[in-house]
Amino acid sequence: MKKEELIKKINELTSPGNESWNHQYCFSNDIKTRNEDIDSPGYNLNKWKRLKPIITDLKPKGKTFLDVGCSDGYYSIEIAKIGAKHVLGTDLDSLRIERAKLAKKILKIDNVDFEELNLYDTPSTKKYDVVVGLGLLHRIPDMLQCLKKMCDISKTVLVEFKTLKSDGDTFINHGGKTKSNKYNGLYVTPTIDYAKNRFCELGFSKIKVYEDDSNLNYPRTIIVAQRG
Repeated sequence: MKKEELIKKINELTSPGNESWNHQYCFSNDIKTRNEDIDSPGYNLNKWKRLKPIITDLKPKGKTFLDVGCSDGYYSIEIAKIGAKHVLGTDLDSLRIERAKLAKKILKIDNVDFEELNLYDTPSTKKYDVVVGLGLLHRIPDMLQCLKKMCDISKTVLVEFKTLKSDGDTFINHGGKTKSNKYNGLYVTPTIDYAKNRFCELGFSKIKVYEDDSNLNYPRTIIVAQRG
């Protein structure tokens, strides 16, 4: 795709009336999907620096991944690039899926696909080696149901989400306060103990916690949970 054509397509998927891209892609010829880089620990360029060694430790080569709530597809593509057999990125937002498909086309990544799909419509008979939910749990109104479904279709679940700094099995209910659009509501912020205990109740006894050393009000914790 020629430079002018790509810029036009990126702009079409950004305006008029559409939110900015969630993910910053840096294509060739200095073409980017956002006007400015995002340096918050919660955004993709910095988040991937934390995630890559953790996912690499899961030995992705030859494994299938499901990326739930993949947004513009950045992490799905990065997981595919480090050796996964196949990655399926899903999201409820058709615009984000269209963006992800464009990125796949430009980057020529064959072992990743994107689909507008609700997690709960995934058949329980369909299993993945690893199910990933990045920035997901605090953005959904039914966190426990989501965790249960993720655990039902895989023996390894990796989640990255906002957590409370306090201890104990507790959470804050924010009631779905929306940040930018209907898919970015802030619903529940749990403690690390709350999330760990829910995984244990679902039969996942091998749990690794990667705490956030930033000074965010709600740190972003990464948890890898596996069946014992």
